[in-house]
Amino acid sequence: MEQVAREDTALALVELDRQECLELLGHAGVARVVLSVGGLPVALPVNVSVLDGDVVFATDKGSKLDAAVRGQVVSVEADGVDRLYHAGWSVLVTGVAQLLTEARDVERAGRLPLGTWAPGPHPFLVRVPSTVVSGRRISWSGPVPEVRTRP
Repeated sequence: MEQVAREDTALALVELDRQECLELLGHAGVARVVLSVGGLPVALPVNVSVLDGDVVFATDKGSKLDAAVRGQVVSVEADGVDRLYHAGWSVLVTGVAQLLTEARDVERAGRLPLGTWAPGPHPFLVRVPSTVVSGRRISWSGPVPEVRTRP
């Protein structure tokens, strides 16, 4: 199918506020944690949830746990894309990664809907405080375009 836009439609790029960003991220389920490994940026998929306005994910031993133990600055990015209507959103949260160790925090985070992206145990919980939050949405500011096939 080929998308054919009518003349009375226009795409709009909208900056999202902090609350909208955190709500979208909380419903995303899957995101990418961006961190530095050996001085190079790496983006790794994780299942995420939001706890008290901060991102939380489960992990095993490895670079994500190392980043939390070392208190490295990391980013968490998630998005939603509607390829048919050329619309979607993207959210980025940046903060200093922290290993959750206090029993109360671990217990509360354990009640979140945190699946795991990769197989195997993920006994460690990492929090990324939402120190810097940004997001954008691309949407139609007019009527949704008609979609039709062309011969």
